[in-house]
Amino acid sequence: MELKLFVAGDGPRSRQAIETIQGICDEHLAGRCKLTIIDLQQHPEEADKENIVALPTLLKVAPLPVCRLIGALAVKSRVLAGLGIDAGGTTT
Repeated sequence: MELKLFVAGDGPRSRQAIETIQGICDEHLAGRCKLTIIDLQQHPEEADKENIVALPTLLKVAPLPVCRLIGALAVKSRVLAGLGIDAGGTTT
């Protein structure tokens, strides 16, 4: 699975989203996930490239179909469901 996480700076929402997504990758997708974290304060041009309008945003690039999760990325169960991952780590 290929994921891109878009955040803005090092604030609490950004840190919480990063921790949640990294935890999911480690726990449920170990060895099967490529995670790229993009700070839009450092790379604002990336927002236009991927049509990012709210933060944090998680973009599942592969496998298709592309999926966007916006906002409350600290809620692990919401992120797992949005990515189609059950608690055992299998993708649907």
